[in-house]
Amino acid sequence: MTRDRVTGLIAVVLGVLIAFMTSQLPASTMTGDIGPQAFPYISAGIMIICGIGLLINGKKPSPVFYTRPQFGRLCLISAVMLGFIVAMQFLGYVIACFAALLVLCSMFSQGKGIAVWKRIVFAAAMTAVMYLMFVKVFSIPLPSGVLF
Repeated sequence: MTRDRVTGLIAVVLGVLIAFMTSQLPASTMTGDIGPQAFPYISAGIMIICGIGLLINGKKPSPVFYTRPQFGRLCLISAVMLGFIVAMQFLGYVIACFAALLVLCSMFSQGKGIAVWKRIVFAAAMTAVMYLMFVKVFSIPLPSGVLF
């Protein structure tokens, strides 16, 4: 099995998991409101479609599946995302999102010489844009955390 097909399989499984978890969200009671389920269902559908595409059109088998450093980075990215989900409940969206983005930016910029201040500015800007988009544009409240 190639890396493309494994990635496709992971995308399909995650898409199905997201769709299942989204089905447990309460439906909106307001008339004309798309509710909290719309965007997660769209994301799940896109993941499933892309995953199926990778499964079907995956390259021919390659001798190397994932090297140790690649697998380590994959595990680290997954750990950062799980940490973000847990931290968001305690620290709130803004602090958890900023920290997660800063860690991910630092991981992806290794060896590229990107200054720390640029990573901080990017993480802060993306956190602000996403916060304003959800809270102001979509009127979706984000966790404020219990510690602050």
